[in-house]
Amino acid sequence: MSQTLQHSEQHTGQHTEQPTHLPPEIAAFYVHQMPLLEGRDFEAFVQTFTEDCFFGYEGAWQLRSRPALLEGVRANISRYGSSTIRHWFENRRAEPQPDGATRVTATCLVSVTDENGDVTFEPSCVVTDELVRTAEGLRARSRVIRHDVPDPGRYYARLAAQHS
Repeated sequence: MSQTLQHSEQHTGQHTEQPTHLPPEIAAFYVHQMPLLEGRDFEAFVQTFTEDCFFGYEGAWQLRSRPALLEGVRANISRYGSSTIRHWFENRRAEPQPDGATRVTATCLVSVTDENGDVTFEPSCVVTDELVRTAEGLRARSRVIRHDVPDPGRYYARLAAQHS
């Protein structure tokens, strides 16, 4: 049985195929990476990025380099206090890039469970990563997060006001 999904020729005029699964190495990267953030092992999480990485929220802060990312992650995650955060990824797509990188795009929800067991959700978002192969294995060269809100600046200003 084919491991591909065939798109209708009537939409593109061409026959194209897209993988229906992530390559195992890429899937394993995320299985390793996200629990590090959720478990607040920030140093190990940051090591899953390249030294010169770019990490940004569209319409908000943008960071370059592992040290800047470490500082930003510590500051951002602290707003959750003792609540448990989970990242729920769906619809991941991997696309090889001409420079050898792989662009991985996914939709994501972040759930926040407080000490009483009450759950809230952050706005849904699209996460776009560029993964590259290094001597240490796959690393994220960049990550851009775009929340599904009409005015990201207003959303982030409200968050800052709530947590200052």
